[in-house]
Amino acid sequence: MATMRIMLVDDIQMERMQLAIRLKQLGHEVKAVGSGQEAILEYANFDPDLVLLDVNMPEMNGFEVAERLREIYEEWVPIIFLSGHEEPEMIAKAIDKGGDDYIIKPVDKMVLSAKLKAMQRIAQMRHQLKAATAELEIANAALQKQVHEDGLTKVSNRRYLDQKLAALISWHGRHTMPLTIIMLDVDHFKAFNDFYGHIDGDHCLQQIAHTLKDTFGRSGEVVGRYGGEEFVVLISHCDKTQAVEQCRRLKSVIDKLNISHIRSMTSDRVTVSQGVLSWVPTGLESVENIYKMVDKVLYQAKEQGRDRFVAAEFI
Repeated sequence: MATMRIMLVDDIQMERMQLAIRLKQLGHEVKAVGSGQEAILEYANFDPDLVLLDVNMPEMNGFEVAERLREIYEEWVPIIFLSGHEEPEMIAKAIDKGGDDYIIKPVDKMVLSAKLKAMQRIAQMRHQLKAATAELEIANAALQKQVHEDGLTKVSNRRYLDQKLAALISWHGRHTMPLTIIMLDVDHFKAFNDFYGHIDGDHCLQQIAHTLKDTFGRSGEVVGRYGGEEFVVLISHCDKTQAVEQCRRLKSVIDKLNISHIRSMTSDRVTVSQGVLSWVPTGLESVENIYKMVDKVLYQAKEQGRDRFVAAEFI
């Protein structure tokens, strides 16, 4: 059977040392402490598979220690009480206080060995369960990422954008804080696709998405693909003045990508148009209505010649 990490708690030094030696001879790793308070302090660092806990100790008895450990730590680690009392009432109380078994002192070697074998099986199952849980959490995280991520650009997808925008509207409404949404469109992207091909078109969108994610990666900032060649940036705690600075910043990073676009009617490089809406939500605005409003502002940027932004405030 596998080695266990055993915390031994007994205030009598000689008994503690003797039992610790016996446990080590059986192949286990032992942390021996002389008080309940010390056990509580050392518990997390040692991370035991089993606790052998003396009932009769000064200041804090074994029952009190067990109750405290059960209160602090959610994961259930077996506790075996050690006591010179054989009364059924004491054994019943030990179980009620969070114990899993009870050994009469002086500890019989055969009884101890049998009890430890049973606890080893529990420890092994516990470790297997922890490993399986960790694997499941990793799988769930990967699945959650797929659910929320745009397959091509690896930024947030439309579904997640909708959820996040609704949550941000509600939060900013409750706290009377400004919120900004930027909707941007790659200028003359159809012409880009027609001339360079869809593979280069996909690569262009991926470059833009990666740049946006790097630029707006702080807490309270969300980047997502709205659809086709349109992206959305959500910025918390951002009023119109700050939003204008963010749009200038966005334009600058796109310009620095320096992606050739000889079929553009605006520039010989890829550019974007931006519509920006900043407001202090009431918390009652609909996601659909906000998208419609910022899309109208984006259309104004396109009408004014593209490769620019137009900023508006919610009225």
